[in-house]
Formats: sequence, C-alpha cells, structure tokens
Amino acid sequence: MVRKILPVFFLLCTSALFSESPWGSSIQKGFESAKQDNKFIIVDVFADWCTYCLVLEKEIFPDPEVSRVLDSFVKVRLDGEEFPNLRKKYSIEGYPTILFLDGDGNYVTKISGLATKEDILGISKRILQEPNIESYLKTELRRNVNSPDIHFRLGLLYFQNKEFEKAELQFTEAIQNSKTASILKENAYFNLNLVKSIHGSKESAAKSWKDFLELYPTSHRKITAKLYYGLTLKDAGESKLAKSILTEIKPQLTSETDKSMCNEALSEIERGF
Repeated sequence: MVRKILPVFFLLCTSALFSESPWGSSIQKGFESAKQDNKFIIVDVFADWCTYCLVLEKEIFPDPEVSRVLDSFVKVRLDGEEFPNLRKKYSIEGYPTILFLDGDGNYVTKISGLATKEDILGISKRILQEPNIESYLKTELRRNVNSPDIHFRLGLLYFQNKEFEKAELQFTEAIQNSKTASILKENAYFNLNLVKSIHGSKESAAKSWKDFLELYPTSHRKITAKLYYGLTLKDAGESKLAKSILTEIKPQLTSETDKSMCNEALSEIERGF
C-alpha cells in the first residue's frame, strides 16, 4: 500500500548521515513506559518482505528532524505477521503501517503505506500539542466536525472509561454521519447497543439488538449480537424468547466469556429468575 514513491537511491546514499535512538520490540513494555512517562506510543508495524518498510526504518525515521520529534514518543517496532490480533484490533491492512496509541492502547490515528517525512512530522506535532487522547480527538473533531471516524473513536474512549452517556452520543453521531452502510457504521451501531445493554432500559436495548440483526443479517458479529439480544430479552422479562435464542446460539459460541454468560442466563431462566 504505497501512496508515493520516494527517491530510494538518494535516501540510501544519505542514510549513513543519520542516527536514531533505539526502538523497543515489546508492545506491553511500550504501554507500561507510556503510562509511567505520560507519553503517546508510535508503533512501526512492518513485514520482513516489505521493501518500503525498510525504507521507512533505514531512511525516514533516522532523519534528524523526524528522530527528534519521535523521541517524545515511546517507540515500538513490531513484525505485523507475528501479531495477528494487533492487526485485527487496529484494522491494519498492509505494510508499512504507523500506529499512534496512548498508554492504555487507545487508538489515536495511523498512517498506512510509505509515510513521508512531512506526514510523520505533521501528525506527530499535532498529537504532542494535546495533553491526552480525548483532547486530541476533540481538536481533530473541530477540524472535521462531521467525521464519523472521530466520533466513533471518541465513543470507544468514553465507553472504555465508563462514561456511557457520552459514549452513546458519540456512537449515535458516528451512525448519523456515515453516508453509507459502511463497516464503521455497523461497528458504531454494535457498540451503541453494548452501551444500551449496560446503561439504560433493557426493553430499549432488546429492540435495538433486534433492529441490528435485521439491518445486518450477514454481520460477522451476528452470533454475538444474538447473544446480547437474548440476554437483554431475559433482563426485560421476555424469558421464553430469550431461552429460545440463547439455546439456538449456545453451540456456536467460541469465547469462554460468552459461553459463561449464555449458560448463566439459561440457568437463571430455568430457576425462574
């Protein structure tokens, strides 16, 4: 995934002039250092076979101006092929990808493809101007008030912090500002329903899960959505329908947490709770 082809020959000739401080190889240690030092994290996600990853590592990151700015971050370099869960969590679709995260692993932003010096400097300086991820996202939202992506990311942040009313507002904005039935819109709808399941009327949450399943019948989260639909139906007092749905999906659950929730709910229904 390449946006611009840089003059590689020139870069190779000049690389010996530059130096850089070490990059870590543990994302967990990166999070610990970031929280301890109150810093953001930059993660260079590469692959051994990726030529442009090598250009980024050997030529662009060591540039004196880039290196100076990146020293304000906790720096981690990871082989993306060895971290499939990280690729899935942050929607990494190609190499190189530069992730910007906070110490809790919250997603700030990313650069996909071969980043230029100007790309890295521009984004890094904007992030460093803000005291935390919420402040950064709010600043970005002022720059693009209708961005569904930024509303979604704010929703995730508030959800994680258990600020459910704020999370509900941001997920709703993400849905309303998504022009098409995109993946982001589906994810915002799913997370909005999670908020409703925790915070608010169980009847309203059950209806919202039913609507989600009708709107996204082929969603890869269909089984999980059915689980929460069944759980909210049970809590809303519709035990018969809840039992039918939970019994249907029980053999299809793979997560131990999901299995436990399903079994507990079915047990409570049997005991009349």
